[in-house]
Amino acid sequence: MLVFLVIVAVLALAVYAGLHLESVGKEPTGARLERIEKSPNYKHGSFQNLTNTPVQSEDASYWVMARKFFFDKDPNIEPVEPLPSIKSDLKQEVGPLPTITYFGHSSYLLQIDGRNILMDPVFSERTSPVQFFGTKNFKGTNVYSLKDMPRIDYVFLSHDHYDHMDYETLKQLAGTATKFIVPLGVGEHLEYWGVANDHITELDWWENTAAIPGIRLTAAPARHFSGRGLKRGKSLWASYILETDSTRIFLGGDSGYEKHFKEIGQKFGPFDLAILECGQYNRWWPFIHMMPEQTAQASIDLGAKVLWPVHWGKFALALHPWNESIRRITVKATEFNIQLTTPKIGEQIIIGEKYPNEKWW
Repeated sequence: MLVFLVIVAVLALAVYAGLHLESVGKEPTGARLERIEKSPNYKHGSFQNLTNTPVQSEDASYWVMARKFFFDKDPNIEPVEPLPSIKSDLKQEVGPLPTITYFGHSSYLLQIDGRNILMDPVFSERTSPVQFFGTKNFKGTNVYSLKDMPRIDYVFLSHDHYDHMDYETLKQLAGTATKFIVPLGVGEHLEYWGVANDHITELDWWENTAAIPGIRLTAAPARHFSGRGLKRGKSLWASYILETDSTRIFLGGDSGYEKHFKEIGQKFGPFDLAILECGQYNRWWPFIHMMPEQTAQASIDLGAKVLWPVHWGKFALALHPWNESIRRITVKATEFNIQLTTPKIGEQIIIGEKYPNEKWW
């Protein structure tokens, strides 16, 4: 009994210490919380989706999921060989057309109208509050770091999950001239990590900002959730519509399939490029991530000329084979006559000119 109590006490202390790590972040307070409480999307102490969205299906079992993840994994959940990549000098000036360089999962550099924008940058090896434990990236995917980047003018964040909001990466940008555009509440984490409040723009769904001259950025709904600790929904999750005089891009965050894609398409489409998640799905959490076939349908709803599926090929955060999602969506894209672009890490998309589509997986 004494040994059992000691084990329980040690585990309790470990959990307590973990929840108080700086990397976990901080819940909104003060004026930020007052603004959040006025949001039509914030009810009963947390942000809500547009429709009822259970994080798990009714038949989901934590024990079965844990057993599958730790003891009964699909042998192809990670690639056997290092994945291919391209190492480019990103500090060289790009041409006049919008250029996007992929870093794996949901991270990329968007260079447009002379500005360098990072979306959901994660350059750490693990999607975790600590770097000695947690899901590690696939071999061959840890190719770029902030040292390889040009001057970063803006960072866009879709939500506060560890695979989209990396403490180790963002901490390096605190105190620099980089500005951040994020969903409501996410700014509290950034301020806690040393980012100046006047460098943070927070948006509710359907709010837009002209913080970037010549670019109109609108936050749009997504069907997901937030939270870096035990509590969920204290900050918002979002996708973005980026518009210039000549280009329109949908920057998708994590989202289950729902009617909001069609609404966004009707209000803002068509899009030159839709960047949509396509991976880390499971039948046990069918409402917060899309199956690949739903991703294809979402691109049609948006009126996308080209679809870029992301959120796969760097981390195993679900139970499916690492390349299953891209294989499935390739089949559906052919059926629906959707133009796909599938860049390797480090490979560039040039909107209106270059859409890599090699089946490198």
